[in-house]
Amino acid sequence: MYSRREELGANFEILRENLVERGAIVHEHVNRNQFENLRSVEEIPPPYREIFSEFSHFNIIQSKVIDDVLHTDHSLVVSAPTGGGKTTIFELAIVRLLISLEHTQFSTPFKIVYICPMKALCEERLVDWHKKFRNFGLNAIAVTGDSEHVEVQNLLNHNLIITTPEKWDCVTRRWRDSETFKLVKIIKLVMIDEIHLLNEEFRGSTLETIVCRMKTIEESNLDDDLSKIRFVAVSATVPNIEDVAEWLGTNSKCHKFSGDYRPVKLNKIVLGYNNTQSKTSPFKFDLSLNYKLQSLIMQYSHGKPTLIFCGTRKIVEMTAKHILHHLTINLKEDQKQCLVEASNSISDVKVKETLVHGVGYHHAGMLPQTRRVVETLFRNGDLPILVTTSTLAMGVNLPAHLVIVKSTKCYANGGFTDYTETSLSQMIGRAGRPQFDTEATALILTTMKDKVGFDNLLQKSTVSTKY
Repeated sequence: MYSRREELGANFEILRENLVERGAIVHEHVNRNQFENLRSVEEIPPPYREIFSEFSHFNIIQSKVIDDVLHTDHSLVVSAPTGGGKTTIFELAIVRLLISLEHTQFSTPFKIVYICPMKALCEERLVDWHKKFRNFGLNAIAVTGDSEHVEVQNLLNHNLIITTPEKWDCVTRRWRDSETFKLVKIIKLVMIDEIHLLNEEFRGSTLETIVCRMKTIEESNLDDDLSKIRFVAVSATVPNIEDVAEWLGTNSKCHKFSGDYRPVKLNKIVLGYNNTQSKTSPFKFDLSLNYKLQSLIMQYSHGKPTLIFCGTRKIVEMTAKHILHHLTINLKEDQKQCLVEASNSISDVKVKETLVHGVGYHHAGMLPQTRRVVETLFRNGDLPILVTTSTLAMGVNLPAHLVIVKSTKCYANGGFTDYTETSLSQMIGRAGRPQFDTEATALILTTMKDKVGFDNLLQKSTVSTKY
């Protein structure tokens, strides 16, 4: 009798021979010898090789798309599991544009626009890309909700614009005005992070509007091929990647990677609990789950970083305080010192109270500087437990060994509602740190009544494979 592993191995050849390729649409499945086909960073021309100096080879996802992104000007849509290195795909697209402009010695004016849904991610990209691209003539600027009275003239002095959908909508709404037209007519590359937001009820229409506007601008300015705009869009959860690619342009290509490509194996577990009183509010049920956290963290975290998602800011703070009083965290001396020093740099007394003991929390109601301190501590491994709202799952690079979604309901539009499939996928996708973990765990806590529904949802989810 074959073992399960031998059975899967035998099926890999069948999977590889049955790759679905329809025109420019490629559905990618893992194969047994995938790691033999990794592309070397040495393939990048020497001046730009330093941008990717943190690794010697591109991962399997990047290796499979590198020809399309680096050696063609086709628009591209990539759907790949969280942690698959999609940011590097954007960087390869930037390199492609810089190489194509080399013969002009940048005498041809150009603009690159990067659009993502979160201000925090904009700030992260600004810092990172300033370091990587400043030696290649790229001047980056972030334009978000914190950027008041944006002057178009100032944007003309920068060629890499990092912005949110809402802010870019404001900037380009009157694109036919002479000053704004000077800006938009030289856009060569538009990069869209979290393209699945097109499906969101409130923000989706804004993203759709600005993409349509960019396409209209392109069509009104197509005197020659130099006026063409290239779109590169990525997501971990977009369900209909083919439709998105077709919408972006007739020559667009797309790659859809299954969860088998996830760099860290993910165990997804749904735990159902009795809601003792049928009339108990979602808020009270959520708080009752606090008493389950201690044993779950001890059982599944293995002493590694834990990320807990909650439905409201108030529940975030109450959960962090509960953990502080019911769970003893053994901190190393260097961790203690780092946490004390960090807490001294912030003014929020309530945050300090939990932070020094190894429990942090994070939500949009906190001061930006406080959020950055907490993010840095968790990213560096100095903060063992972080409690946050679901917004942190959107793009910001804060992976954990254990992710707990505490209750499957969040507060939105005046009431509690179930997390969308996209939101849930984003949250559990934070589990797994490729540089430290070979596998990770995501726990979803819900009512016994809702357990079956979320079990079924995860079975069809493409964010990862259940091992």
